[in-house]
Amino acid sequence: MSDRNGNGSRLVLVTGGAGFIGSHLCEALVARGVRVRVLDDFSTGSAANLAAIRGQIEVIEGSLESPCAVGRAVTGATEVVHLAARSSVVESIGARELYERVNLAGTCTLFAAATAAKVRRVVFAASSSAYGDHAAPHDESMSPRPESPYAATKVEGERMVRELAQVGGVDAVALRFFNVYGTRQDPNSAYAAVIPRFFARIAAGQPVTVFSDGLQTRDFVHASDTARAVIAAIDAPKPLAGEVMNIGTGHATTILELARLIGAICGKAVQIEHQPPRKGEVRDSVATTGRAERLLGFRASIGLEAGLRTMV
Repeated sequence: MSDRNGNGSRLVLVTGGAGFIGSHLCEALVARGVRVRVLDDFSTGSAANLAAIRGQIEVIEGSLESPCAVGRAVTGATEVVHLAARSSVVESIGARELYERVNLAGTCTLFAAATAAKVRRVVFAASSSAYGDHAAPHDESMSPRPESPYAATKVEGERMVRELAQVGGVDAVALRFFNVYGTRQDPNSAYAAVIPRFFARIAAGQPVTVFSDGLQTRDFVHASDTARAVIAAIDAPKPLAGEVMNIGTGHATTILELARLIGAICGKAVQIEHQPPRKGEVRDSVATTGRAERLLGFRASIGLEAGLRTMV
């Protein structure tokens, strides 16, 4: 990653940098010699996630809901990666106001600050949940069909990205992350991602809960691949002009297949307990990957089994 000024003045702000995805991105940026500033309120992120690089980055503890904290964080930044958000489909069903306050009003505050600071580019973490019940594979040309308040806030965020690029004078891009996984995902939260929860329970010899019949599909993309995609977006030499791009592998895995694979990695038999489908969750989710490859030169490189083995 080269400095746009050639004098070491490049500074990347990562909102939500103490989170699971954010901490992987921060490590990848630091490894490339880039100065990193994190804005995080530690409501879901953890200082422990940044322990390996804490002495090499700047951390501002503050919320997207604080214009003062956001203004401090953006000052001097050349690029902004906006990962901070409330991010559970299930939680959002009963917490619409919270999701709109953090994910919409907070993003508006950040984008206004980025415009005032004349940052070069904003990379926004969008979501595959935008596709809703469209038949897979999911292509960026499909019209959004959000089925939860969380998904709706992410779709609105994409609109704000386009507006920022068109009238705000800041180049911007929205990356629709599919199911990101890897080390440092929390298996203990009420809305834990499926992979860390399956690992924790299968390793302990406990049954795993599978909603619906388990034949629903997901596109699991490793956190290190996701970090590479974000860096490719930061570094893209041509304007990205508010584009939306999928970040996934293009490979579909059923939840039952996932459970069996984790069981094999753990060397444990898998016990499955089925429960009814959860409201707001889509049946199938798999990315088409051509646009990110064409515009960013990005293609995921870590297969699911290899990626899962990094978590043992």
